[in-house]
Amino acid sequence: MLYRDISRILAYILMGFCAVLLVPIVLALFYQDHAVLYFAETLIISLIVTAIFYYFGRTSTGNVYRREGLATVVFLWFFMPVLCALPFYLSGVLKNPFMAYFEAVSGLTTTGATTFQAKHFDASGKEVPIVKTIPGVLNTTYSYYGTLAPIRDPHTGAIVAGGFEAVSKAILFWRSFIQWLGGGGIIVLFLAILPALGAGGKVLFQTEVPGPIKESLRPRVRETAIQLWKIYLVLTVLILALIMLTNAQLSWFDSITLTFAALSTGGFSIHENSIGFYQSDGTLWAIIFAMLLGSINFSIYYHIWKGKLFKIFKQELFLYGSIILAAVALGTYALLGTPERALIGELTIYDFGNAIRDSAFQIVSAISTTGFSTTNYDGWPYLVQVIMLIIMFLGGMSGSTAGGIKIMRLYMLFRIVQFKVESLFRPNTVRRLKVDGREVDQGSMILVLTFFLMIIAVSVAGTFFYVLDGLDPETALGAVACMINNTGLAFRMAGPVDSFAFMSNISLVLSSLLMIMGRLEFFAIFAVFVPAFWKQNQ
Repeated sequence: MLYRDISRILAYILMGFCAVLLVPIVLALFYQDHAVLYFAETLIISLIVTAIFYYFGRTSTGNVYRREGLATVVFLWFFMPVLCALPFYLSGVLKNPFMAYFEAVSGLTTTGATTFQAKHFDASGKEVPIVKTIPGVLNTTYSYYGTLAPIRDPHTGAIVAGGFEAVSKAILFWRSFIQWLGGGGIIVLFLAILPALGAGGKVLFQTEVPGPIKESLRPRVRETAIQLWKIYLVLTVLILALIMLTNAQLSWFDSITLTFAALSTGGFSIHENSIGFYQSDGTLWAIIFAMLLGSINFSIYYHIWKGKLFKIFKQELFLYGSIILAAVALGTYALLGTPERALIGELTIYDFGNAIRDSAFQIVSAISTTGFSTTNYDGWPYLVQVIMLIIMFLGGMSGSTAGGIKIMRLYMLFRIVQFKVESLFRPNTVRRLKVDGREVDQGSMILVLTFFLMIIAVSVAGTFFYVLDGLDPETALGAVACMINNTGLAFRMAGPVDSFAFMSNISLVLSSLLMIMGRLEFFAIFAVFVPAFWKQNQ
């Protein structure tokens, strides 16, 4: 293992991260936010770490092979959240370091699961635990404390602001900003701006970009990374304009953080009631459109830009659209006549207009793995909840910011099974799997089958360990689906009206691991745990 070369790459990437930290520092100065001190401390710590890596990598030969590339990506995805978590922890917003790390991992992996939850107080002003019971064969009662301390009047001690409103704007911005960076791909970003990464960039790119097929838009990896980030920036501006046009009452701050969370399919909100806070149909439909844009293969936008419209008609796009339409139609039908459980507002009965609106929003939020919510879907009919759970695993398109299995893998899996069944009564027929006119080799098909096996195994193991740690089965299954698919949505104890603050430190660590595994699509993580991976080449 070429550790000096790995150190050199890490040093260059962390240099870029230090530059990124200037953004929240400037914002904090603009708002005269005391959080500027904590971001400055984070910057100093990051510079020290960067210097250490640079020192050890100063004699690097510049050779980066597959093993070094895999080791670099895996290390970065475990270490970068440590630096990103520092503002949460140093500011005291999250006093538990495990929660701070969880929050950072959730942002960078665009999961959107949060431990932010307002503290509860009794009439005397004493903090009391949040207690909730999940019914079942054996009722499970959770008792825990909120994480967000309120702002009090220095003279009277009365609560001036609580919950998300008590968190500084710089911290809330940072939370959304790291989602946006994670959605565009941290390593892909630095491949675009740091040519010093050299020939090893291709390995880093292939490990970072999700999906079974890595389509190169340009001959060189760095050029491809630049094109992807150009597309990402253009989409960011377009969505920002759309959100502001559909709701003139939104501030710049709300509009920008919403744009970051929607395009990255991350789902962090700066308000406790997520998108339900805005109570605006215009904002809701704009967010639906933004989530769809983020969950579509970015190569389609490139072909549109180049005028190659014939290349946008892909099988995966057709399947993705068909699944969404079918799920929304079924969800709308199931919601008609049932209680509308809005996060803010009075309880009413779903008519067709409201049913299709909320069904479309939550279905798109689930399949794009964004995790926004406008209503308490935990009280919806079981049919709709099951649909949401299934499409959370399906996920968006390959080469998008969405998580999940990916529609292309599901199509390939279906065709592999179809070929195998047909071979039972037509054993001599030669079958070739083609995707958009290109033949898929045997190795790619084996990778798809292996990925499917991995996601089943990790889902079973994750559910088991959550239950072992005290979670009820329904919450545990929802949490696993949330973490490994980077969705942000879950059920029961982790439903839309709650957070993941109820989890123990063990469950928080497990959740962080599952989110990173889902973001890197398992293979890279499992590879570094193989002892032979670390042995010297013979």
